[in-house]
Amino acid sequence: MMKRKLLIIILLIGTTYTFAQEVSYQKVKQLYEKFDNENVIKISDQLLQHGGLSDSLTIDVHLMRANIFYLNGDELSIKKSFEDILAIKKNYTPDPSNISPKLISIFNEVKSEYLRNPPDEKQPQDSTQIKQEIKSIDPYVMKSAVVQNILLPGLGQLYIGNNTKGWFTTSVSTLSLGIMIYSVLNTNIKEDAYLKETDKLLIQQKYDDYNKSYKFRNIIIISYAVIWLYSQIDLLLYSNGEKDFKDKLSQLNNFSITSSQLSVLQINFRVSL
Repeated sequence: MMKRKLLIIILLIGTTYTFAQEVSYQKVKQLYEKFDNENVIKISDQLLQHGGLSDSLTIDVHLMRANIFYLNGDELSIKKSFEDILAIKKNYTPDPSNISPKLISIFNEVKSEYLRNPPDEKQPQDSTQIKQEIKSIDPYVMKSAVVQNILLPGLGQLYIGNNTKGWFTTSVSTLSLGIMIYSVLNTNIKEDAYLKETDKLLIQQKYDDYNKSYKFRNIIIISYAVIWLYSQIDLLLYSNGEKDFKDKLSQLNNFSITSSQLSVLQINFRVSL
């Protein structure tokens, strides 16, 4: 029922719009017959701009305009009106009873030129031939971005203007960093509680609590490390178009990650500025 009402409303709107356009056309026709040339041009401009007329009515409007332009000696506008007609119907032939022989002569000239040199049609570009615009980033800006990104993943992307990826990475890395700091402190507290526990009945419980916290801490540390690495690689590899990754990576004199135990993650780097 609702769909039927919606369809009726759409049809009414379309019918009303078409009727309004036809009324405007009739108004132009009446003004043309009264030789009110100035208002014919003015109202027909608005009518053609809004569109919605049938092809036959649109052609008729252009013919009326061509006649007025002929009376005003505006040959360029005459040819433009005829080109608009040919754009609608390239094989159109004017009725000699509606326009003067001189205008028919001009029309035939325009038509010959139009058919000989038709307007260029935009051809769809081959996606394999489309080259993305390469955005160049100043080396000093890049170095600052790298330093900021090392401190907190995502800051580098924000610094060079990649806001969408920057805000997303910064938000995720900040949340992960906060959870990691909390889990490290919580694990230390539970470890200390386990080591100080002397009650044999509670030792196992304290150890289990510590062990769970220990594993969770390691998972969070690894997760943050993955986010950190992703952000650095993304900044260096994808932030400056197709430039060689090695050129960017050369900005880092030394970069290494070592891990002696699952609980200890060491990240060593040195940046030349």
